[in-house]
Amino acid sequence: SMVGWLVSCGVILVTTIASVAGQYGTCDYIYNYASGQTGYIESPNFSNYYSPGAKCRYTVNAPVGHYLYVQCYDMYLPSSTGCYYDKLAVSLSGDSNLADAQLRCGTATFNVQTSYNKLVVALQGSTSTSGGRFRCQITAVKIPCDCGRRKTATIYNGVPTKANEYPMMSALVDVGSKEVICGSTIVTDRHALTAAHCLLKRTVTGTALLVGDQNVKIGTDTPYSVVMLLSSFISHPNYDATGKTNDIALVRTTNTIVFNPGVGRVCLPFRFGTSTFTGAAVTALGWGTIDFGAPMSPELLQTTLNVIAQTDCSTRLSRTIQPTQLCAFSTKNDTCQNDSGGPLYYIDPNSQLVYE
Repeated sequence: SMVGWLVSCGVILVTTIASVAGQYGTCDYIYNYASGQTGYIESPNFSNYYSPGAKCRYTVNAPVGHYLYVQCYDMYLPSSTGCYYDKLAVSLSGDSNLADAQLRCGTATFNVQTSYNKLVVALQGSTSTSGGRFRCQITAVKIPCDCGRRKTATIYNGVPTKANEYPMMSALVDVGSKEVICGSTIVTDRHALTAAHCLLKRTVTGTALLVGDQNVKIGTDTPYSVVMLLSSFISHPNYDATGKTNDIALVRTTNTIVFNPGVGRVCLPFRFGTSTFTGAAVTALGWGTIDFGAPMSPELLQTTLNVIAQTDCSTRLSRTIQPTQLCAFSTKNDTCQNDSGGPLYYIDPNSQLVYE
């Protein structure tokens, strides 16, 4: 069971930590918190003072997708310049060796939160003082996941999407001509994901990000459309234009992308890290041409494709398919020119959230 694994993992961690940092001896604690759980860490013999030279370490783990909120409301450590003597070392990254720890001493209380789902705190007492005490309340807080929202769970194959049905859909546009260059997907409130080849021969100042739009020729079809200036391009360092590998990039906006009913971010597929998606239906979107050489579509269009096995894809294309590549196919519809950089969305059948 997961609980059994956590317990056994805890034993392994204790053994490892003890061998790496024997200075903590038997005062080396590991806690595994459930979602929403609140607990406490405190100095030995609390509410009395710990003995001079006391050394203890406290490791708190929360589930993935959580952070730990720490409220150290009882602080009575001897004060010294730079916390030279007694100190409470706090690593918000969860570093067991406390290399990046903040040092606290004196009587000032404090509230902090971890960067990830692990906290390491160490009491490092000095034999030159008479000791002190501390107590902290810690809560495992679930990170709110406001991603992958869409307006409807219905897929219309090959026809226009509803306005802002996919709030994470965006586009790179030419600042001068206002034409759509490539598709893109909002992944944070400052970044959109696109294809690296879309940025070739482009300048940051000559390119903008269009968010919240549906019909690029009509300004009144949705109240959420905004054209955003860009501050930088971040292409994959190993992008190979000839082999078309690692064809992925980020664009960063100058200002924060404001999320609203028509603008939001996609969910990133970490939970599907081991999946090949073979046989799954995925959705492609774009404002690209509806046929080779045809005009571009002013309406955002979508179509459903099916993911095929890499071996099948390699045979059909008579070329090697990289493990980092994915093939999608349909006998009726496909993406076309200027759909580059746009998404292949996978909609989780259970949550109905959109992943890319």
